[in-house]
Amino acid sequence: MARRKKVYEGKAKILYEGPEPGTLVQYFKDDATAFNAQKKDVIDGKGVLNNRLSEFFMKGLAQIGVPTHFIRRINMREQLIRQVEIIPLEVVVRNYAAGTLSQRLGLEEGTLLPRPIVEFCLKDDDLGDPLVSEEHIIAFGWAAQQDLDDMVALALRVNDFLSGCMLAVGIRLVDFKIEVGRIWDGDFQRLIIADEISPDSCRLWDMESGEKLDKDVFRRDLGSLTDAYTEVARRLGVLPNNVTHATKPHLNEPGAGMKARVHIMLKDGVLDPQGEAVRHALGTLGFEGVEAVRQGKVIEIDLTESDAAKAEAEVAKMCEDLLANTVIERFDVELI
Repeated sequence: MARRKKVYEGKAKILYEGPEPGTLVQYFKDDATAFNAQKKDVIDGKGVLNNRLSEFFMKGLAQIGVPTHFIRRINMREQLIRQVEIIPLEVVVRNYAAGTLSQRLGLEEGTLLPRPIVEFCLKDDDLGDPLVSEEHIIAFGWAAQQDLDDMVALALRVNDFLSGCMLAVGIRLVDFKIEVGRIWDGDFQRLIIADEISPDSCRLWDMESGEKLDKDVFRRDLGSLTDAYTEVARRLGVLPNNVTHATKPHLNEPGAGMKARVHIMLKDGVLDPQGEAVRHALGTLGFEGVEAVRQGKVIEIDLTESDAAKAEAEVAKMCEDLLANTVIERFDVELI
């Protein structure tokens, strides 16, 4: 990472210059913050889980026609994203009363709202991200009326998608927040989903027990944050089904460790002389329909670690430090 220019660092992510104009590399940190960064900690594996979960949601949104900044996941902690002009507002969608809404209106947490409620908060840490009205937004030029209409429409489509995903795996989507960015196609502006979608930005409750599976676990000291995020990832199929937050094996049990498989490939645009030699050899053998070959390598690693997020984070660090030349190679870690 030292070879790249840092563009911005926030509480949970770092943005670096991307490999091509108009792109950025988004790096997910393990830092956890709450109450406007008054409470802080470093949670091993949190960045890995949020990277994988945000990828899952962004890909799903793209499949139903909701535009996002996501291009592809680079490795266990990084994504390649489109560079956008962030609108300085958080868009909050609430399905059930919780958090500040319960405090402001005296509603019992968990009360089903008459319909999804969309709120806007000004992105300003010094002010505590205050709630603002559409009148404020237009008066101060943070966004135009058409922008607000488009943002509400995007947010409600995201709400429909996330609610369905969560309902299917026994999780209640209480509320969430998103950020929206502008991109330009010539003289025409489009709004797309930016930042991330993860348990950091959602309230997620188990539908049967009411157990919290989001950052409230950290805010309220309710247990292990990585256990909660791992459970969400497991239910959605992002992590292997044999990994659970409630039934992880102990290290002293036979077979308690995990196996990781690392796929290492040259990055797009990097010349691959070995691949070209293989393509030529295939042609001489009569396989004339082969246009290109990219050659890589696969490494399998047996680990003693039983926590999936920590295992992925550890192997990703191995790749960054030794196994892959991250200047010209990309890697992907799979737990098997």
